[in-house]
Amino acid sequence: MKVNIYGILASFIVITGFKSDEQGENIEFACMKTHKASNTCHFNFKVDGAKYRYVDIGCKFSKKRDEVIKKAKEGTIALSKDWKIECPEVKEEPTN
Repeated sequence: MKVNIYGILASFIVITGFKSDEQGENIEFACMKTHKASNTCHFNFKVDGAKYRYVDIGCKFSKKRDEVIKKAKEGTIALSKDWKIECPEVKEEPTN
């Protein structure tokens, strides 16, 4: 009886615990800024309108910007809340 309960419990954990959520539709890359004094690169994103950042210590991904954007959309890198270094907001030019 215990074996059946443990089997059902393990099956439930496996089925519900390993779910892949790709967030690619709601993540928008805003900009990348380099902070030379601390040798960090700040990648700013907007997720559903909220500001998030990824800080690359040592600027390993400064030349591989597309790779960081891809990882953010896949959900494989940790994004922190709020931006440390602000980006200029992109303003649309009015069309006449």
